[in-house]
Amino acid sequence: MGARSHKDQFISALKSFPHEKASFSQLAGKLGDTWTPERVEAKAREFDDDATTPINVVKHGVQYFGSETGQKPGLYKEVRRGIERRWGADNAIRHISIVHCSRTAERNRGHWSQPDLIGQVRRRASAKPEVVYLAIEVERAGGFDVRSVYQAYEFGRGADFSWVFYEGPVCDGTRWEQITVAARDLGVGVVHAARPTQPSKWTTQVPARIRQRTFAQQRDFLQRSGVTTEMFEADQ
Repeated sequence: MGARSHKDQFISALKSFPHEKASFSQLAGKLGDTWTPERVEAKAREFDDDATTPINVVKHGVQYFGSETGQKPGLYKEVRRGIERRWGADNAIRHISIVHCSRTAERNRGHWSQPDLIGQVRRRASAKPEVVYLAIEVERAGGFDVRSVYQAYEFGRGADFSWVFYEGPVCDGTRWEQITVAARDLGVGVVHAARPTQPSKWTTQVPARIRQRTFAQQRDFLQRSGVTTEMFEADQ
């Protein structure tokens, strides 16, 4: 068996850090004696220039965004923070809070039972703030296709809006045509979050359409996802 590529070495090492994020010095120490912080930074910037490689140079170091598993995947964390920063600045929104559902006890209840993230949005209204819930699917580079749209629609039953955020290169061609048709038919929103740490550059490619639901369906949605309303205040 040949030696592992630098990309594989970086990924393996970064997965050992919280949120798959490390400083150049920390990563150099993890990679071994042949690596210096300067060499790590140079190689990280090579990966950063390649849109198909989910290794990015971020503030204070380098981060891997290709994982959707683990207790605190960096991809979910950055998308969550980006949504709160970007949409939270909307004058029509009084407050927005996002919960990462893989922390909940119900994660393995069933296939397509709950989204990756759930957002509670308190919108400004004439009488009292309106509360709506977002069901959000997050896809790593290479993991986004038409099935992501149907999955977002299915686990969003009971939510007010369903969204899919995907990182990496922009989706195009026949695959994108299939995704667009499905997303528009179902009312699922699609956001291209090319770089999860730069929400100002995210692009809404298909806007979400409000879903019809009853109070009982919303309650079932939250219970199915293992989420309580108190968690939105605690998960800051």
